[in-house]
Amino acid sequence: MRGRALLNEAEVGPKFSRQARMATEGFPVPRFFCVSAATFTEVLRPVRAELDALLAGLDTADAETLEKRASALRETVLAASVPAAVARQLYDAFDEVFGPDAVVSVRSSVVGTGADVGEDSAHDAFAGISDSFLYVTREELLDRVRQCWASGFGTQALLYRAARGGTQHGFAVAVGVQRMEFGRRSFVLFTCDPLTGARDRVLAAGLGIGEGVVQEKVPVDHYFVSRRDNAVRSVLAHKTQLMEENPGRLADGPRTVPAPEELWDAPALTDEQIQQVVMVGDRIEELFGCPQDIEGTFTADGRLNILQARPVVLELDRQRLWSNANITESYPDVTTALTYSFAQRFYREDFHDFYRLLGVPRKVLDRHEGELRGMIGLLRGRVYYSLSVWYALHGLSRTFPLWRRSFERMMGMSPSVTHVRPTPPLTDPALLPATAAATARLAWRLVTHGAAVKDFETWWERILTAHREAAKTADPLQLAQLMRSLWTEVGDRWGITLVNDLLLQLHETLAMKMLGRWVPQADAGLHSDLLCGGEENRSVIILMSIVEIAERIRATPGVLDALAVKPAEEVWDEIDRDAYGSDLADRMRTHNHLHGDRGLQELKLEVPVPRDQPAQLLRIAAEYARGDLTRALLREREAQARRAGERRLAELLAGRPLAGVALRAALAGQRRYINMRENTRYGRSELFGFGRQVYRRLGADLAARGLLEKAEDVMHLTEEEILGTYDGTAVTDDLRGLAAVRRAEFHARGAELPMDFVTMGPVRDALPDPNRDTAASGTLRGLGSSGGIVRGTARVVIDPHDLGDPSEDMILIARETDPGWLFLMLSSRGIVVERGTLLSHTAISGRKFGIPTIVALPHATTRIPDGARVEMDGAAGTVKILEEDEA
Repeated sequence: MRGRALLNEAEVGPKFSRQARMATEGFPVPRFFCVSAATFTEVLRPVRAELDALLAGLDTADAETLEKRASALRETVLAASVPAAVARQLYDAFDEVFGPDAVVSVRSSVVGTGADVGEDSAHDAFAGISDSFLYVTREELLDRVRQCWASGFGTQALLYRAARGGTQHGFAVAVGVQRMEFGRRSFVLFTCDPLTGARDRVLAAGLGIGEGVVQEKVPVDHYFVSRRDNAVRSVLAHKTQLMEENPGRLADGPRTVPAPEELWDAPALTDEQIQQVVMVGDRIEELFGCPQDIEGTFTADGRLNILQARPVVLELDRQRLWSNANITESYPDVTTALTYSFAQRFYREDFHDFYRLLGVPRKVLDRHEGELRGMIGLLRGRVYYSLSVWYALHGLSRTFPLWRRSFERMMGMSPSVTHVRPTPPLTDPALLPATAAATARLAWRLVTHGAAVKDFETWWERILTAHREAAKTADPLQLAQLMRSLWTEVGDRWGITLVNDLLLQLHETLAMKMLGRWVPQADAGLHSDLLCGGEENRSVIILMSIVEIAERIRATPGVLDALAVKPAEEVWDEIDRDAYGSDLADRMRTHNHLHGDRGLQELKLEVPVPRDQPAQLLRIAAEYARGDLTRALLREREAQARRAGERRLAELLAGRPLAGVALRAALAGQRRYINMRENTRYGRSELFGFGRQVYRRLGADLAARGLLEKAEDVMHLTEEEILGTYDGTAVTDDLRGLAAVRRAEFHARGAELPMDFVTMGPVRDALPDPNRDTAASGTLRGLGSSGGIVRGTARVVIDPHDLGDPSEDMILIARETDPGWLFLMLSSRGIVVERGTLLSHTAISGRKFGIPTIVALPHATTRIPDGARVEMDGAAGTVKILEEDEA
């Protein structure tokens, strides 16, 4: 007999060894002791030959024979003689742990040998196969232990082992004897969704003892508890029954009885009990390092008891984590097949080179080609990150434990969809040589990164210029060859941009930790203010260029008057003919030559940008021209924010000069990598811009040949379908029919899926219902990303092209933004978006220009009425609806 303090898994199985560990760690586990697997083996040794003979040639497909064989096996076990010393030890342990008058539960646990794992292991739930007995007295104890041993040979146990491919020989059965707690409210908590593995908790609870909940013999409430904010969604049952002990006849076991009428529709657990269970469950999960299935009960006096915990068995190879929190700003709303396939290729080339730079061998990357091509998915027409793939690929680098947390924050990942599979720690002895080499390589990247980025920018300008020049005179086949050539170049060099993102994540994490440790009392906007100033990056340069054009429009007589009565396209034609002087025309042509690939939704090939439609630039600049925005005003606004931040920091760090030096160095690094990121991201815009021009020309050619109904239908074909048509690798000649099917599907997309979700099994069959959750009222909460409290008029903007004149007190409400939204963002007093992260373009821009900003506020465009008066707190991430527009 073993007490609970020292229980070896090999002796008593995973179930009871975990209970002992929980008890040792201070969790409220009722007292218990165990009858070890060795005792089972000792007792059955005299009848082992008889048991093995009955197990020989067992055919689990023959139900009748199986039942007879199982019955014979159980009878053999029950008839085995229990040595007097074993029986004496059993009763002595009972008296010592509980006292002779106690009532206990007696539970079985199969203990495996060799490759066969035990019951309730991380790989095999085995739940409900072995017998358990409740309300057992001292007199019944030995018989119940025998029955537990016999249950190892029960029909269900034999079938289960056969189905799992396990052996019917060599296992043992341990038995746990535990003080019986008379539960009045009982529950089962899954610390992740047991169906998908999503990290939100699922709590089932009913009235009475836990047996009613576990065996589904009583109506059960369900509570879904989010890991994002601990919000609880309740689905309450009509609880007309409960399970309890039979007073005066405990030996008869539990019974189902009518529940008091006042409890029928009341929650089985109070809000406080739900939070208590969830908190304890999270601690148990942390203790064991994986999601747990936990059974427990509350007694009449309100005491919580944890009766059992087992790992939630997840088939992680069938699980997919999905999120578009950070990618939706690049690919908002539905996306065409061409844009998706182009983006899919970009991610493949970009990350292949990134992992190579981190030291992952090419032969390893070759084995992961499928994952590299599956980093993003197209679900109901919208682009999502396949985060399971990202975790698998990132884990190829031994430096991943160093930057995993910052990666998750940068991706804007909800705690609901983080990966449950642990990453081997940096200190893993078996991996130390590989870790040392990978860390040294990363350190070298840090030292040489500035020069590498400059080299990348020089290379890209040369390569892009050469391809653009060649494209001017290329025929369709040559255009296809140029596109393939450019992808080859990109695949050899683009990874440096992701190295930059990695270094940015590390510096941001370092700066935030320093601020949290050294100035915990600082307001949330201090970090944002300290990032302002410094060298202007490409995004700011482009913005300043547009504002300069606005200043020239403001100073050029007649342009704004013409735009008030004529379409922008017509006015642009006049400007292009120097109707308003050559200065304005030259300045706009120069902007489009240098920056023409920056525009609204610039990574969607179906959406034109100013390089394709110069009138877009005119419309944007005219919006600024109608106001009083100037380059000097923007620069002064940023400088003021930086000066104010530096003053606050100096006050908070008074007397700690070394801390100030270290923190400012981390912030300087973060600013430097932000600038490099914005500079290289425009290179990405140029790559997509080149693809846009190539495929528009090829679309026109395919339409002229009669292969497409119209040139724009090229957007409904994939890259390989288009290029293959010219170089002989296509698998169909019916491009017209293919495009028609895709066009119809594109325009018939259903409701948008949630921002984060998890699927298990075939993805198309496991997509969530997008209409499950209803909008809440009252204060709305997102992720505060640029501080400031402002009041204004909410303007819900789905398509920025459809917005009329912005009001002076406009608070912009959008699903997401991309760099092309900057003109609208700068006209706003505040910004609220449904998607995005602290490192998204929206958040960075809000901080850069001192605009209060909230990202990741779910359903903001439907929960905040257009025209409503609202108050937003950019630091706290909250929005209050003050009054709605009656119109």
